Amino acid sequence: MISVLNSNFLVRALREMPRMAAIPSASVAAVVLLLSGCANPGATALDTNVPLKAAPDLAGAATPGARVWRSPDIASYDRSIKAYMIPAATVFRGQGSSFADLTPEQADSVAANLTKEVRAEMGHRFKIVNAAGPGVATIDLVVAKISPPQPNYNQSGIYPEPLPGMPNRNVFLPGTVTISGKIVDSTSGNLVAAFVAPVSPTVMDLPNPGQPARALDYAMAANSQFAADLTRSIVRERQASSAMTPK
Repeated sequence: MISVLNSNFLVRALREMPRMAAIPSASVAAVVLLLSGCANPGATALDTNVPLKAAPDLAGAATPGARVWRSPDIASYDRSIKAYMIPAATVFRGQGSSFADLTPEQADSVAANLTKEVRAEMGHRFKIVNAAGPGVATIDLVVAKISPPQPNYNQSGIYPEPLPGMPNRNVFLPGTVTISGKIVDSTSGNLVAAFVAPVSPTVMDLPNPGQPARALDYAMAANSQFAADLTRSIVRERQASSAMTPK
C-alpha cells in the first residue's frame, strides 16, 4: 500500500508461524504480496499454488489493501467451525523486517498487544478457546513490519517539504504496520485462509520522529484497527457461507 515488501521477506515471515504437520504441501502458508501504490493487485503467492489477491466481497470489512487466499472449501470449513483459538502473536525478525526505533522487547510488546486486541474483539462475536479440538480454528498472527509516519524531507535533508499552497504545513509520509496471518483447522492442520494486511491507522498527535513512543503508539492503534477489521471480515465471510454461529 505504501512501501514495497520484499517477497522473500514475507515468505520467511509466514513460514516462521507455528506449523501444523498435516498442512498439505500445496497449501503451505508461504504467501507473498508486493504492497505498494504501484504494485500489481493481482500479485500471487510464491512457492505455492494458492493466489493471494484482493477480496472485493470483503470491502468495507477487511483492512484496505489486504490480500487474502481462501480455501475452495472455506464454506464447508466455516460451517464446521464453532470456536477460535488465538495463540500469542509472534514477531518476524528476518531479513527485510524493521521496527522503527523499537527495541526487541518493545516489538514483543506490540505482538502481545495484538494478541490481546484480537482475542478481545473476536470474543465479542465468537467463542474463544485455549485448546485445539474438533470445530476449533486456529488464527496465527505475526507482526512483520512497523513503520510510523515520517517527515518527507526535501533534498537538503533539513526541512519537510510543504504542501502546495500551504507553506507552513509539513508533509508526513504515511505509515503502515504489516500483519500477516493464517487460519487453520486446529485438528487436521488444513489451511483455511491466509492474508497480509497493511494497516495504516489515522493517529493524531504522535510523539516526535525518532522516539520509540511514536512507533509504539502507532502500532497499538494499528493493532486495534486490525482486530476490528479481522473480526468484521470473518463475520462477513461466515455470513456468506451461512455459517454464523451464536457465541
